[in-house]
Amino acid sequence: MLRFGIIGTNFISEWFVAACRATEGRAQIAAVCSRDAARAQQFADANGGGRGVDTPEALFELVDAVYVASPNLLHHPQAMAALAAGKHVLVEKTMGTDTAQVDEILTAARANKLVAMEAMRTVHAPAHQLVREHLSDLGTIRHARFEKLQYSSRYDAFRAGDIQNAFNPGLGNSALADIGVYCLQPALDLFGAPESTVGASVRLHNGFEGGGSLVLRYPETVVDLAWSKIVSGSQPSVIHGQDGWISLDDPGEPSRIVLQRRGSEPEVLFEQAAMPPAAQMVHEVLDFCNQVEAGRMDERWSMLSLASRRVMDEHLAR
Repeated sequence: MLRFGIIGTNFISEWFVAACRATEGRAQIAAVCSRDAARAQQFADANGGGRGVDTPEALFELVDAVYVASPNLLHHPQAMAALAAGKHVLVEKTMGTDTAQVDEILTAARANKLVAMEAMRTVHAPAHQLVREHLSDLGTIRHARFEKLQYSSRYDAFRAGDIQNAFNPGLGNSALADIGVYCLQPALDLFGAPESTVGASVRLHNGFEGGGSLVLRYPETVVDLAWSKIVSGSQPSVIHGQDGWISLDDPGEPSRIVLQRRGSEPEVLFEQAAMPPAAQMVHEVLDFCNQVEAGRMDERWSMLSLASRRVMDEHLAR
């Protein structure tokens, strides 16, 4: 059993606890870290998470692996500290605030024969794998569009003058890293790194990137991405090939996936009630455990995290 320590006591950490419980004994929460020791213990008691501590160093002594769920700006230093202490790290997206940070985390993990992985639940879920398996039914892919427009629950506060962490660019946040990644990483995992990109974003008055669009260019394919934390939308995401198409109601948390072969009736590949995040997260936890047990990182996930961060850096620098 892999003993996890959690850095951060937010709702995502609660999802992670539930995900570990669903691994049928392969992962458990042994400790929780917060700057406030009482808060850490309160979270641990409420979630069955073992001991509460107030420093990462104290956490490292109690666990085999660390789940980093702190603000984005802290992901890199905390992940590097965990690796230096000989602990595997599962880092909530985005793994680092630039490509150099992501590369440094992955390089340190390899050097120390440890596992570092970005916690990006969408690409580890069975629904995404189902799309991968059926791409060949579409023939040559010519165009794809992935859209995730999600009005943030914290945007009303921003509009009223209260800038919370979710809209603070000083913490390494952006709509692309927070929401757009649910379009970007599936696209990169399906089609690989693009030859080039072009796009634009909407900037709010404090410099925060609130939403945008991006075109990934490939030799035979164009992939459009659209994301936002400041408007909502409901358009499906679609992959168009010469011999058919696949549609998803939501690239981040799909509840319906349909395959339409040219000249045939539509085939529902996947349909179920919207899956709660914790139920999706269990697959990333299991993939992480598999790597730890195998004693090596799966380079599919490492390369995906690097490619994703490179595209984000290039776009956000425009």
